[in-house]
Amino acid sequence: MATIKRPPVYRVPGIQLVVLLVVSAGLGVVDVTIAWSVLAGGVVAIIPHLYFTVYAFRHMGARVSPDIARSFARGEAGKFILTMVGFACVFKSGFALNPLAVFGGYFAMLIIQWWAVAVAVRGQ
Repeated sequence: MATIKRPPVYRVPGIQLVVLLVVSAGLGVVDVTIAWSVLAGGVVAIIPHLYFTVYAFRHMGARVSPDIARSFARGEAGKFILTMVGFACVFKSGFALNPLAVFGGYFAMLIIQWWAVAVAVRGQ
């Protein structure tokens, strides 16, 4: 009986976090406001992705395919809600943030996510 290994997508949020912290620390030397803005935008991307990863990949096997489909749908809905709430919290926080840097950090983490997932799945 062959078994399918879990995809190594659990490592992706860790990779994103390390890259985000290094980039934010480097930007902190240049401009603290931009560094905090990039960090905030990156966290808004990482937390929902981590939620989706944990929620969507908790079931394995053909016998539980209805549970897998349900988990993916709930994980995606939760990811969308967490993203909206994250941006609302960032922009309502009252901190002086650069909106372009917030969205830049968010989109940079999305690109890293797509790349890291592609590499992880291809390497499996």
